[in-house]
Amino acid sequence: MMKTITRRAVGRAGLAVATTSVLGMGAAPSWADDAAWAGGEANAKAIKQLYEAAKQAKQTQAVIYGGYSSIYKPLWEVFNQRFPGLAIVPTPLSGPQLVSKLDAEFASGRHEADVLMAGMTELLSNVAKDHAQPYRPPNAGALPERYVDPQNRFILQFADVFGIVYNTDKVPGADLPKKIADLLDAKHKGFIMDNPLAGGAIALCWIELTNSGMIDAKMMRGLRDNANVVPSITPYYANLTTGSVKMIPWGSFSRYLRLKEAGAQVGFQAVPGMVVPLYGGTAILKGAPNPLAAQLFQAWYITPEAQEALITKGYSYPLTPGVKTPEAWPNLKALVDALKPISPADYMSVRGKFEDTVRAALQ
Repeated sequence: MMKTITRRAVGRAGLAVATTSVLGMGAAPSWADDAAWAGGEANAKAIKQLYEAAKQAKQTQAVIYGGYSSIYKPLWEVFNQRFPGLAIVPTPLSGPQLVSKLDAEFASGRHEADVLMAGMTELLSNVAKDHAQPYRPPNAGALPERYVDPQNRFILQFADVFGIVYNTDKVPGADLPKKIADLLDAKHKGFIMDNPLAGGAIALCWIELTNSGMIDAKMMRGLRDNANVVPSITPYYANLTTGSVKMIPWGSFSRYLRLKEAGAQVGFQAVPGMVVPLYGGTAILKGAPNPLAAQLFQAWYITPEAQEALITKGYSYPLTPGVKTPEAWPNLKALVDALKPISPADYMSVRGKFEDTVRAALQ
């Protein structure tokens, strides 16, 4: 069942989560009186030991590379409140800049980064280069095993879903696509998507859809021919607010929420089998200058405190079971279940097959 979301519903649900959250925003939290933030006393005790070890080693920061490190900056305030004296240092590198910076650090042996926070492609690329230091946080059992690398080289902790973001003044609800094939209709001519050959958002979504048998080479060509193909969809979210762009079929739910919060007349429609959840996570890097602080950070990011902050401050989906998203949000499980799962071990192989298919179809 597809789900269309209104701004009022988002506001009510977001407030409900914020007011019932275990997240404390006042004075420094009490370790002794409340263990709910960690998911129980055992987890709180284990994480406190990591904190004490980092302090004993005089590790006062964790340097995080990756675009998400800046996007999730409001979460780091929560971390700082929980662990006084230990700061998160975001370094928002991505794409070729991230690759060249990490490759240079590993070639020279002069390491600056402690943690990589990125999507599946960048995580697995660095795992393949043997850049990741295996570590299993003491609370890793809180996550479903599909989100934890069997060799403990990385952990998936958050997700965004990519569905139909549209201008509500320009696209009536009755005209919204109900399936991928509807995007071939002439009335949707000029919808925005980035180049599937460039490895951006569309490529990541189509990897999942191709693997699930939802699109094939013929569909790829039809979608390309009916779209306005741009280098990146990111600048076009702003055009949705003015109405110069009517629709982005594979647009970020997180960005939609931010647009709505700013008062834009935009909507989001989630159609299972068309909407794609994309995952992100963390890996501790070999040679990290602050390895104990990195371990603490990775463990904290699984806690209910951090996972709820992902909702209220990061506009993203948590992956720890039991952390509830607002009722107005699309049901992540329903969207995940509509697609054929790709295990982390198989992801790069599946991606390679997709790249062969899309090149043959569109070049």
